[in-house]
Order: sequence, then structure tokens, then C-alpha cells
Amino acid sequence: MKQHLVSSIAGVGLVLAATAARAEVQAATFSSQALGREVSVALQLPPSYESSPKRRYPVVYALHGLFEGAGFWERRGLAAALDRLWATGKLPEFVLVAVDGGNSFYVNGPGGLYEDVVTREAPPWVEAHYRVIPGREARALWGVSMGGYAGLRIAFAHPEVFQAVATHSAMLLQKIPSREDGAGRWHMEAFGKIFGDPIDPAAWAAADPLALSARADPRTAPALRFDCGGQDRFGLYQGNQALHQRLEARGVRHEFEILPGDHGYEYVLSVFEKGLRFLTDSGGYGAMHPPAPFGLPPAAPRQDKPGASLPVGRGGVRPRLL
Repeated sequence: MKQHLVSSIAGVGLVLAATAARAEVQAATFSSQALGREVSVALQLPPSYESSPKRRYPVVYALHGLFEGAGFWERRGLAAALDRLWATGKLPEFVLVAVDGGNSFYVNGPGGLYEDVVTREAPPWVEAHYRVIPGREARALWGVSMGGYAGLRIAFAHPEVFQAVATHSAMLLQKIPSREDGAGRWHMEAFGKIFGDPIDPAAWAAADPLALSARADPRTAPALRFDCGGQDRFGLYQGNQALHQRLEARGVRHEFEILPGDHGYEYVLSVFEKGLRFLTDSGGYGAMHPPAPFGLPPAAPRQDKPGASLPVGRGGVRPRLL
């Protein structure tokens, strides 16, 4: 009985220790001059954040899709997925900040100056209130769908802000959306509130990552990775493929893949580790592994597994169709 009790207590201690080591997700707000109100964020602090008070961490900023908010990170299972990757040692630790963009497409437009929120306000606020490494070299940007569209646009329009950008199912359209071409009513209403109803071609082009890629400079562009499901029901793999071709023509290094999957979080979770791994230790981004911050020179190239995408000249990597 005594031995059983001791074993039970030990087991409870192990459970409590594991629970204490889990990452923590916090909801917070900060005052935005760009919007004239509070902005919501969700922060996932790494497991060692409380136990290592002298340690500073790099930051990954996450941008959500249309009809979502900052809480998507936890609600869609991404926080739990990241927690597992940390627990198994598959990724180094960093602070994750999901920024609420409403249905703004994260542009500076009628809905507010959301691009300024991401590029000018969120990083200084995070760096002032959390133990993170300041500056571009320790900042990465991650986005899905609408957030992927925004992440790539910011990569081209503001290459000085983030060291690396990774996106999944980015909303890249080769022509202005319309009901005639199959865009749904809810999507067209969201587009209309930001880009005009009917959509103003000049406003659309000013925020279009495909158009902005023409200014991408191989010398200053962030490290880039983007992928899309080959069965994406909105056909977004076509726009992603077009971006790959444009960057390749400009000599901008990047990683690009078309992989099995539709548009949604089943696909995002299937490629989740790929995107974060790129941000943490590849693409010329530098090593995040302690104690090195993002900006240090990258380690020797990894030996890719058979069948993996491989670099193709200066343009980046060959798209993989599976």
C-alpha cells in the first residue's frame, strides 16, 4: 500500500511537472494609434518562459484568414500543435503573437491602417512588454489564406521589418475577383468593404502581392516560403504558382510547394511544421536554436530526404506536385 501510494504521488508529480512545462496562451490588447482603438492579440509563450527569466526569445507573428480573429490560433488547434512540436524537441522555442486583423486583409484602407498595426505597432509593443530579442533579425511572419496574402504583401512592401515569411494557402488571385468568376457573396462583401464596390482596380493592384512582387529585391527580400494545397477549392495554387514563377524570374530565393490538400485547417495542420521549421532554421534565416538569435549565419545545409524540393539556381526551389 505504501509503495503504491508513493508511486501514485510520483505519478501525480510527473503530470504536474509536464503541465507546468506546457506553453501558455494569453489574450491581450494594446492601444493602436493606427486604428484609434485597442487591438486584440493572442500570445503563446514557450514552455521555458517563466522558468528562464533571463532568457530572451525570437518572435513569430501570425496573421489569420478571413472571418477569423486572433483567437484562431488556439481555436483551430494551432497552439496545441505548436505545443507538441516544442514538447518533442522538433522546434526551438519562440514567442508566438497572433494579431487580430478582422476582415481587413491587413491593408491600410477604409477599415483602418492594419498594415501599420503589423509593421509599425505590434513589434515595438511586443518588444517592450515581453522578453524577446528586438529587431528584424529576431522577427518572422506567418500567415494563412487572407493572412498569407498579407504576409507576402508585407514581405515585398516592407522587407526591412521581418527576417522571414512563411505562408499557407495564401489568397493570391491572378485577376480581380467577381461573382461571375465564382466568388461567393460573403467574400465579395468583404472585398467590397476594403477595395470598393465594385472593386477599384487601382486599390486592388496597390495591395496585390503578385503585383508587388515586381519590386522584390533579391538582395533585401526576407527569406520566403509559401505552399498551397493542390486541391484548393478556390484554385489558389494557381496564384501561388504564378508568384513562384515571378520570383524565380527575378532571382529571389524562396521555397515553394504544391502539396496534397484542400483549403482549410486540415491542410494547414498537415504543413504546419514545415512552415515553422523554415522560419526557425532554413532559407538563409539563421539559427533560432539557443542561445543563438534568428539573425546569426545559418548552419550547414541539412541533407534533404529523397523526394524533397531542392534549390533550383538563384530562383529558389522547384515546385513539387504530389
